[in-house]
Amino acid sequence: MRHSILLLTLCAAPLLAGPPAKPVPDRNLGLSRTSVFDVPVPPLFHDEASAPGETPLPKRINKEYPPVIPHGVADFLPITRSANGCVDCHALPGPKQKGEATPIPASHYVDLRRTPEAKGEALVGTRYVCISCHVPQTDAPPLVASTFRR
Repeated sequence: MRHSILLLTLCAAPLLAGPPAKPVPDRNLGLSRTSVFDVPVPPLFHDEASAPGETPLPKRINKEYPPVIPHGVADFLPITRSANGCVDCHALPGPKQKGEATPIPASHYVDLRRTPEAKGEALVGTRYVCISCHVPQTDAPPLVASTFRR
C-alpha cells in the first residue's frame, strides 16, 4: 500500500506543479540589466585629492555611520600601526575646535573585547586601519540608486 501511494505521489507531482516556468532572460539576473556574458567596464572616477583642511566636511548621511574622509588619502597609505598619518593629525583632545582636525572619538580608545568598561590611553589595535570604516570621497557615480531616506 505504501509503495502505491509513493508511486502515485511521484507520478502526480509534475501535474500538481502546473506549467513549467518561463525562462528568465539573462539580462534580468543581476543589477546591471545587461547580459551576464557582457564584461562591463566600470565608470572612471577620481579620488579626492585635496589636502587636509582644504575642503569643508561633507554632511553626514546618518549619525550612526562613520564619516567619510574629506581629503585625499593617497599620501597616507599604507596605514600601519607604526606609520599612521591619521593618528598623527587626529589624536587631539576633544572637543573639535574650528580650524583643527576632528579628534578621534573616545570609542576608538575602548577595547570592546577585553575591557569594554575602560577607556585606554592608546588607540585600540582594531581601530588603527581607519579606512576599514571611514571611506575616502570620490566622484564615482553610485552603481545602484539609493532610496534611503532619513
